Amino acid sequence: MKLSIVIPFMNPDPQHFSAMLRGLAACQFAIFSAVDIILVNDGSQYDYQAEIAAASPLLSIQLIELPCNHGVSYARNIGMAAATGDWIALHDADDISLPQRFIESALFLQRHPEVIAVSGDMLVFNEEGEDELMRLFPLSHQDICVDNLFYCAMAQPAMMLNRALWLASGVQYTEKMDMAQDWDFVIRLSQYGQLANLGLPLVRYRQHIRQRSAEINGEFANIHVRGIWKEQLTHLGADINPTLLQVHGHLSPYWLWQLSDIAQAWELCPQAVSHWGNEILRTNQISQYVSSVILAQKIHRLQRHWHAWKASGNPATQVQFLL
Repeated sequence: MKLSIVIPFMNPDPQHFSAMLRGLAACQFAIFSAVDIILVNDGSQYDYQAEIAAASPLLSIQLIELPCNHGVSYARNIGMAAATGDWIALHDADDISLPQRFIESALFLQRHPEVIAVSGDMLVFNEEGEDELMRLFPLSHQDICVDNLFYCAMAQPAMMLNRALWLASGVQYTEKMDMAQDWDFVIRLSQYGQLANLGLPLVRYRQHIRQRSAEINGEFANIHVRGIWKEQLTHLGADINPTLLQVHGHLSPYWLWQLSDIAQAWELCPQAVSHWGNEILRTNQISQYVSSVILAQKIHRLQRHWHAWKASGNPATQVQFLL
């Protein structure tokens, strides 16, 4: 059983890039007959030859150099097209895979041939290398599809694909999406096979100021995120209008609530929040786009959080809950 690991990159910090490669060299690959690392240089200004040469004695590396920057989605598509493994693992250029990641994921895919993609949880660490939090994701296909109405419910940096099912699907990353291309990809994959998360941390995810997601804190989500919300609500059969879309955006736990503008979320009226939930549940009963039971639980929890937050009388109140 062969594994291909696809890593697009464009101007990552050389030290972060080296740490990523060292992390791969420390991973467990005993069950694989071969492991190929496919690096796709998406027009970087720095050539990274020294970093790649240092890792080459430990890893089988194929380098694809694009003459200019085309964007991460294009570069990832190029790398995936070059992959020949039974499984394709997706990887970011500055994250660290945990040693058991690839074996755990491949064994799961082997045991569940209906699953087109599997991922897991992420340990988020800062510039000082300290783990700050663990980002958890829903486990089952039904739960993932419901959560995908609100945010990307699978961690792309920890994802592995069944290559045969992926090829049969024809699904690729949408080019020119500067954000949420992973979410868009996962939603479309869900139409061609089951999705799953292992419920285990698989990667250490580097949180730093150069990330695109770090640039949008405090603003309402960008055009690609809003486009996915609108498309998902359309699949439900909801009557899309600016108010419904605004409530959906401000109550969605995008990157674990709340990335959106707190002031605007605070100004939502209870009637709009109630109508939003009723409309989503009503139209899904007709379309059966996602599990009605799980969706009702999700809607009621989000409404509960918002009402409790408002009842506190203070927008700065942090909402936490126990299992």
